Amino acid sequence: MKNKKGQTIVLGLMIAIFVFIVAVVLIPSLKDMVDDARDTNSLDCDNTSISTGQKGTCLIVDLYIPYFIGAVLAAGAAYIFVRKVT
Repeated sequence: MKNKKGQTIVLGLMIAIFVFIVAVVLIPSLKDMVDDARDTNSLDCDNTSISTGQKGTCLIVDLYIPYFIGAVLAAGAAYIFVRKVT
């Protein structure tokens, strides 16, 4: 194997793309979960007279999907760079 480092980088890119694709496939399920949590039967986030704690919980639930995508992208990038360095 003459170009082992190049093959390692390509393998890392392929795994990172696979992880990103899996994350994109999971987004509709996560969106349904967030919608169920915000529903009037659960947190009732559309109500203006909810407590401050419930408003904070609604904010955290709303930020779940962007944090999930950011964590997946960070994990994929970290995998690529760790494999590139070692």
